[in-house]
Amino acid sequence: MVAIAVAAAATWADVEWLRAQTRLPLVLKGILGAADARLAVAAGADGVIVSNHGGRTLDGLPATIDALPAVAEAIDARAPVLMDGGIRRGTDVLKAIALGARAVLVGRPYVHGLAVAGAAGVAHVVDMLRSELEAAMVLSGRRRLAEIDRSLLWQAG
Repeated sequence: MVAIAVAAAATWADVEWLRAQTRLPLVLKGILGAADARLAVAAGADGVIVSNHGGRTLDGLPATIDALPAVAEAIDARAPVLMDGGIRRGTDVLKAIALGARAVLVGRPYVHGLAVAGAAGVAHVVDMLRSELEAAMVLSGRRRLAEIDRSLLWQAG
């Protein structure tokens, strides 16, 4: 069974083939390193999602926030970089944008909101994230998302 799964695993040639089949945006999820980010763009990806798939699949994968800067630098604005995982507050969104993400994907908070209050709970989660992001921007002196950069982040040393 495992041999069949390995033999059927996607390759960069498969990505190139898919790119040739459609004009729809092609975004690849699961990019964690600079080399794969460069290969994704070279294969025709219109964007990448930095994701460790919840860290459940392979033990020892980096947190997405730690992998994000190298991926963003490797792509160097040739394609949008999104980050998936670890977003719980508006300040998490601010940090991800500061490290090179164009946008973030939010899963677990939506699920929690849905479980507690259905669609209204999801709307409340979106409202909270937006409000927290806006508050963080005000406190850091940033009026627009485009003004968010690495200078916002405190670094020891």
